[in-house]
Amino acid sequence: MHLKILFLIVLLMDSSLALQAQAPGFSVLIGNATVHGNEGSGVLTSEAPCMMFNLFWLRDIGVRPESYLDAILQLYNGNGLKIDSHSRFSCSIRSLEARCLDINYSFAGYSARKTFAVWYSPATDRTYIASMESCYGDTEMLLSILQTISEIDRSRTLAVRKSRNDTWSLLLSDTLSSWRYADPSHLTGGQFLIRTNHTVSERGLFSYDSIDLSLPQDMFMRPAAVFYLLREAGYTPVIMQRQGSVWIAVKVGDEWQAISLNPLNPDRSVGVQVFEDDWYTGIVYSDPEELAVANSINLSVPSGYIVRRCKPSRYVHLEIDTSTDRSKLENILAEHSYIPRYREGRFDCSNASQVCWSLLKGMGYDAYLMVGTKDHPLGEHMWVVVRTEKGYIAIESAMVGSAQNFLKLGSIKSDAAYYKGVMYNSSVHYSLLNPEEGMWLEPGDERIWSWISSRAIR
Repeated sequence: MHLKILFLIVLLMDSSLALQAQAPGFSVLIGNATVHGNEGSGVLTSEAPCMMFNLFWLRDIGVRPESYLDAILQLYNGNGLKIDSHSRFSCSIRSLEARCLDINYSFAGYSARKTFAVWYSPATDRTYIASMESCYGDTEMLLSILQTISEIDRSRTLAVRKSRNDTWSLLLSDTLSSWRYADPSHLTGGQFLIRTNHTVSERGLFSYDSIDLSLPQDMFMRPAAVFYLLREAGYTPVIMQRQGSVWIAVKVGDEWQAISLNPLNPDRSVGVQVFEDDWYTGIVYSDPEELAVANSINLSVPSGYIVRRCKPSRYVHLEIDTSTDRSKLENILAEHSYIPRYREGRFDCSNASQVCWSLLKGMGYDAYLMVGTKDHPLGEHMWVVVRTEKGYIAIESAMVGSAQNFLKLGSIKSDAAYYKGVMYNSSVHYSLLNPEEGMWLEPGDERIWSWISSRAIR
């Protein structure tokens, strides 16, 4: 190392001058430091004769370090400034990968050299942008200071819920789908703007940078709204943030289920369950108030930000009615059948049950749809129940023969498995919450006769 560099580092870190400069969430060993900012963003500045050091931190918005360096190069090559030469290279800040930039620039006959380092820290979910400008201008000087940074690790990794497509997952999905965003636009990313002012004096040419960060309001409004919705529904949610995204995780036992708040169709759901490992690591906030403080924002959810589409489904354990005369209902089931053959995904238990429901409901029966998932005794299945004054009667609609022909409209079942599961009020209710499988049938819908054959006179 050059003696002049060594001398300056000693000057900065001499025990009589240097301090462990404290900023929200980290510290760095450097003298004469001033700190401005908060948890979300700020700058630490240190000036000494012939030297200026800046360390910006800002909430990461998912932008690569290279994009910041692109903006810096563009900034230093206009408005009278001219870049005479530059070089980019990889560097490291302790164990973190960073991108560095050396630029030699000039203005009005004066020239200077400046070194930048940009990196992302998963411990605090921040992007750091450091710069140093000195009479000597050696890169090693900047990197040696950055090696003294010590961070408070705020990141957590939650245990991923292993079960999928079970009753708990279905009920959570239906809760999310029973609401929609009043503004159904998709979320957009944050933006940054870098500015610089430059001065010329007997000290030479120096530049003073600043960085502004803007994040879309919905990035914080959505997690707050869904957090309160889920908590009111009896769930235990937290809010997570990492690299320009904010989302929800819901606790079940000792495991967690992550929820994206940017669904494919935000006009028919406020969130969708996700399972990739990346969704379980980040900064965790216990409530929207913590999220607001950490990001230095004012956060309140206006009335009507989310709109209810329908009631959610519900898990029920029904009382079996064994005393009501079933002969009339049995005759209706025997006199009708389905025209299509049973075929998974084309015309299966879901389709048959919705058609059966529409016919019975149109005839005045108080009918409902029931669904089982992979943890149900019947597996992933749908059937119909009819409510009476003394309980319920279950109907298996997928009575299929060896040639995959439906034998009849349905068969009454007394097995206990048919009397517990997830209940939907109607085909339209099911369709609203599960549009991929829903048939949007009304009671007595005329369309059902394109799927039903009848031995009775209509």
